[in-house]
Amino acid sequence: MGGPPGSGKTTVGSLVARSAGAALVDLDSVTTPLVEAVAVLVGEPVDLDAPRFVALRDARYACLATVVADCLGTGVDVVAVAPFTREAVGGTWSAWGAGAGASSVTTCWLSVGEEVLADRVRARGLARDLAKSGAPVRPAVVDPAGVDLLVDAGDADPGAVAARVLAGWSAGR
Repeated sequence: MGGPPGSGKTTVGSLVARSAGAALVDLDSVTTPLVEAVAVLVGEPVDLDAPRFVALRDARYACLATVVADCLGTGVDVVAVAPFTREAVGGTWSAWGAGAGASSVTTCWLSVGEEVLADRVRARGLARDLAKSGAPVRPAVVDPAGVDLLVDAGDADPGAVAARVLAGWSAGR
């Protein structure tokens, strides 16, 4: 499940995973504590988009893929949550999932308007968001042909968004 910061990936992904009996593997949960520690060590704010941390992106996604593969190896379906902005172009997202060992991959992009994203990011007040304060929050542009499910996540009710994701996921299985 991908989308821009504030799109509801973790909240909706958690609801989908719980309903499907799948494991939730979230990029932020898997890697952010380590990235925050590195930021402190090098004396930088925790801005994952800062030029100094761009090199960590591939390593973060490699960590995510390893944990996803571990879960899949035990026979557990996985809902992987990350921005997946690069992967949502040209079908590379499905290849990423297959590379992690998934026999079936359904990609889902949560789309949200700019104002809703800005409100959500401001409300959650995470250090990685505060490091970018003042920078406009813009929805990432995704190629609809590169994803299986394009879901409007602007609802105030994450349960309704999760229901749409589950319906699309079930239809594609």
